[in-house]
Amino acid sequence: MTKLTDDDLEWINTYNYGDSVFFTSTHGNLDTLVVTKKFVNNSQNRFYFSEGLGPNKEANAGYHFVLRHNDESFKGWIHIIKLVGDSLFCDINVWWLCTDYSNIANKEIIIADKKNSSYPPLWKNDIKNKVEEYVWSKEYGLIYYKFEDGEEFFREDLLPDSIGNTTN
Repeated sequence: MTKLTDDDLEWINTYNYGDSVFFTSTHGNLDTLVVTKKFVNNSQNRFYFSEGLGPNKEANAGYHFVLRHNDESFKGWIHIIKLVGDSLFCDINVWWLCTDYSNIANKEIIIADKKNSSYPPLWKNDIKNKVEEYVWSKEYGLIYYKFEDGEEFFREDLLPDSIGNTTN
């Protein structure tokens, strides 16, 4: 069985259940992210069994959230999973732009774009204004996203200058 370290858990210690985070756009629009679920499966019991179909030896944690944009809302998530060999993998879904499962051990920031993420085939043609890029910070959570129409959203409590310095 793997174990998430305190350092690993920093990826999901940013928000708590029920938290709201506000994002302001370059056009003056306001989006809201609300955390709807937070979970940590990090049992110390060496004979731990998951609630699923069989033994689960991989510690995992994450958030589910709702992101409200204009008249639409979307359910998204971040999931981390600790594999044997100390590899920490993550997948994130913001407005159906899903990152590939990537190793985030020793990283502080994940930048999702067309190089490392994609839209599921089911949603690829149904979404009119796709997210081109987003930035997820270990310290702050979701801090930035940009739609293909060029509108960019920044966390309201972080200035764009501080975001730029964070993503070096």
